Amino acid sequence: MFKLQRASHTVLLLLLAFTGVGLCSAQSSDIERTLTGWLNPGCPENICSGDSAGITLVHIRADSAVDTIHYVWDFTGKPTILVALTRKNVTLDIHWDDLFAGRPQSVKFSEQPIYTFMTVINRIFQFDDPEDKGTMAENATLFVFDPHEFAYNRTLVWFNEKDVIATLNVNNNFLFKLNAFSTRDHGMDYPHLLHTSNSTQIDIVFNNISTKFERPRFAVELLFVVSEQAVSGSDFEITKRKSLDDEHTPGIFEIIDVLSPGAFKYSTGGYLEYRPVAYTHPERDVSTSTETHQTEPKSIEYPANELNVTLAYAIYGSKLDSLLVQGMNISFGFSGDGFYSKTNYTTMTFQVGYGVPPIEKLSAFVLIVAGIGIGLPLVMLVFGGIYVCLKKLRNRPGIRV
Repeated sequence: MFKLQRASHTVLLLLLAFTGVGLCSAQSSDIERTLTGWLNPGCPENICSGDSAGITLVHIRADSAVDTIHYVWDFTGKPTILVALTRKNVTLDIHWDDLFAGRPQSVKFSEQPIYTFMTVINRIFQFDDPEDKGTMAENATLFVFDPHEFAYNRTLVWFNEKDVIATLNVNNNFLFKLNAFSTRDHGMDYPHLLHTSNSTQIDIVFNNISTKFERPRFAVELLFVVSEQAVSGSDFEITKRKSLDDEHTPGIFEIIDVLSPGAFKYSTGGYLEYRPVAYTHPERDVSTSTETHQTEPKSIEYPANELNVTLAYAIYGSKLDSLLVQGMNISFGFSGDGFYSKTNYTTMTFQVGYGVPPIEKLSAFVLIVAGIGIGLPLVMLVFGGIYVCLKKLRNRPGIRV
């Protein structure tokens, strides 16, 4: 009986250990920040009269006890997402007349940021894919959409201390949804990206766009601007890592990280992160998923000219030519999925942040299930062994159990 009790206690301790590890993993989180947001801060009436939905620049302060991250979602030029780490009490000033005149330094921080990382949605491509590969060949036949020429209609801006959300659309064909967060958690929708208070999330939707080709697909060109000097051998790096499980995104075990040199060398840079999956229906599911493909980051020649209608130029001007500016394409689709014209819908989610991308951890639920899966066979094995031993002892002459 004593041996039986010890075995039971051992099994119970194992189960509690798995449960405890799960709860610790579930409760662990990055620094919590308080969010404060403004729509078109300080914009004069002659530019932003009334509640005009045609001009959208959202500034968010994400304050912690030690520093501040500024997010700027700018749709006054080419869509740009800025992540800037500063000391506390640093402010952002926008000179609106100069911004719309395309002048450099029309957007300034009161003190030079510790680090800045910008992602620019530079161009959107619709291309013909005669070989049905899902990738955009260098000599592909394509049609180019310039986001600077879009007429954006803002449909939602919502602020509180925990979350900030903005949604915009272009004739209901191109839709953009942006989120900022105060804590570590997973996104509401597939692919349920793991975010922290140091990152902001962007969803892009290509909806019911008239097709130019027989086998149409879409791709997006992203440009990255960081406050790191452009030096030989200093490039963005794409890493592919396996997640621990597919609990949050069934069937997708891979995560793509696009890291600035500061991020992969010193953990103090910027990154773009996504799972290599897009969806071909508003109801995101495994059955409506397709693949993504990315090119290697390449340096941009004459960045100041390429980015002259962006927030990057408004902040840095001609200094862009000395900074690290690189770009890459992400295309959507895989062989046999019916091309874009099958559903006339494609959506993708990615996030931009400071530091290093968050690492997935097994949830408490998964660990408890794993603990039960290991514990129950162990219980059966222990009890079975004890039963066999007791039975043998009973059968021995002169021994009573």
